[in-house]
Amino acid sequence: MSDRLTLTPRNAQRVSARKFQYLAAISLLPWICCAACVMYRPVVTRPPTLGDELISLDQAKKDGLITQEEFDKRRAETIAAWKAIGNAPIISVPIPTEPVAGEVSK
Repeated sequence: MSDRLTLTPRNAQRVSARKFQYLAAISLLPWICCAACVMYRPVVTRPPTLGDELISLDQAKKDGLITQEEFDKRRAETIAAWKAIGNAPIISVPIPTEPVAGEVSK
């Protein structure tokens, strides 16, 4: 035990190496955290538009995956669904009277 506490050239070298390891770990920590934040990017997908759906239906018909009758039926269903979405009522959201968190009030 007393050998570990005595500062010999070998112990000094170990202490120096250990200090270097700690400093290296501490200096790399922000970069590791930053890389983790950059690597995590949520995937944002947008729903297909009416045009996207009609184009994919047309492509399926051209590729022979669906018949003309199936194409006509699915096209009519798709357009009817989009018309129903377009006729949905729009709900208005009230304007907040108090400042939102993080906003500076005027």
